[in-house]
Amino acid sequence: MIKVLHFSDIHLGSGFSHGKVNPQTGLNSRLEDFVNCLSLCIDRAINEPVDLVLFGGDAFPDATPPPYIQEAFAAQFRRLADADIPTILLVGNHDQHSQGNGGASLCIYRTLAVPGFIVGDNLITHKIATKNGDIQVITLPWLTRSSLLTKSKTEGLSLDEINQLLIKALEPVLEEEIRKLDPDIPTILLGHLMVSRARFGAEQFLAVGRGFTIPISLLIRSEFDYVALGHVHKHQNLNPNNDPPVIYPGSIERVDFSEEKEEKGYVLLTLKKEKLIGIFPPYLLALF
Repeated sequence: MIKVLHFSDIHLGSGFSHGKVNPQTGLNSRLEDFVNCLSLCIDRAINEPVDLVLFGGDAFPDATPPPYIQEAFAAQFRRLADADIPTILLVGNHDQHSQGNGGASLCIYRTLAVPGFIVGDNLITHKIATKNGDIQVITLPWLTRSSLLTKSKTEGLSLDEINQLLIKALEPVLEEEIRKLDPDIPTILLGHLMVSRARFGAEQFLAVGRGFTIPISLLIRSEFDYVALGHVHKHQNLNPNNDPPVIYPGSIERVDFSEEKEEKGYVLLTLKKEKLIGIFPPYLLALF
């Protein structure tokens, strides 16, 4: 069986206006809260131990976080590399520049060739050899209109019309990846998306870059054993029939008071080699 830990939307460096400076460390207390939550996620991955970690995007509030915040993020994720746990870092909308050109805040991990780390900034399938068997993961990062369509094709169109064009452009690319899948090993789609049926969280007020809404019919496919999502901060399963489960784990910490009453955490699941979900439903593990 393959154990997977799925979490998303760290937003490390957010919420400073709600904190105060810790006189002992010189750091904003909210940064320390976020780092503590991230540390608890990494602790669980290592102590379990899991075979694969999936991060669903939005590491920071924007693509150019200050160096000390990047360092805090890297210090936690290095623990996964040291523990020899394969990890996929998916590029979300906050990880890109506002024009949607690249995932600058995460691509450094590919440049540095961090062992076992994959940066998901393209729609592509990754075959990963874990300690308990192979698994394949399709990465679907945050997509903007500029990544799929030229400006001339969208000029003069309404947002709804552009949304339909974007979906039509995405469908054949996704289908091509699905056709390449090995049917004999488990498959996960990891996407940073706004999906129909999703209930909003605070992300609607924090949006960076214009995206579009994906119909859930694109994700409910027999070829997928699990659909791991990021972007929406409220934990939810968009497909209660679980064929496959389509899960937003939510953000790992409350980014503002609109999330005050929401439980925060991560999802832990087990995939059997026979492509069956071993432990389901995945459960949200409260961090407090």
